[in-house]
Amino acid sequence: MDSISIRKATISDIPSLVKLRRLMFESMGHDDVELLEAGDSAAENYFKRVIPTEEFYGWVAVNTKGVIVSNIGLIIDQHPPGPRNLSGKIAYLMNLCTLSTYRRQGIARKLLEEALTKIEQMGINKVTLHATEMGKELYTQLGFTKTSEMRLLLK
Repeated sequence: MDSISIRKATISDIPSLVKLRRLMFESMGHDDVELLEAGDSAAENYFKRVIPTEEFYGWVAVNTKGVIVSNIGLIIDQHPPGPRNLSGKIAYLMNLCTLSTYRRQGIARKLLEEALTKIEQMGINKVTLHATEMGKELYTQLGFTKTSEMRLLLK
């Protein structure tokens, strides 16, 4: 196994962030090439805007050759405060994706733990994410529980 280092994502990592995000969508069954390419372009523009302002926090796992093999993203949503969340801030984790040859080596766990440490440092006590079947075991091991979220996609 390669030695893997974890570091904060930067603007120069955007091509890899977009590539891994697309891989994540493809692994979830998205196969419309035109929509995937439009998503790639929109994601690239998004990352260019939000990485410098820290509206998006990202971490990458890099092998000894400098190749990004996995990543995770974090955004903070602001909701009205409530009795169990006085700040109203909710951390949302996204884009945890690892190249297939690097899976099952603890890399995703390390990235997730890095993001959770940042969330704790920010004083945020509520974390959400959307799990794929592949990721559910890891999230459950770290204490995530299933919720009753519902969704409506408007055209």
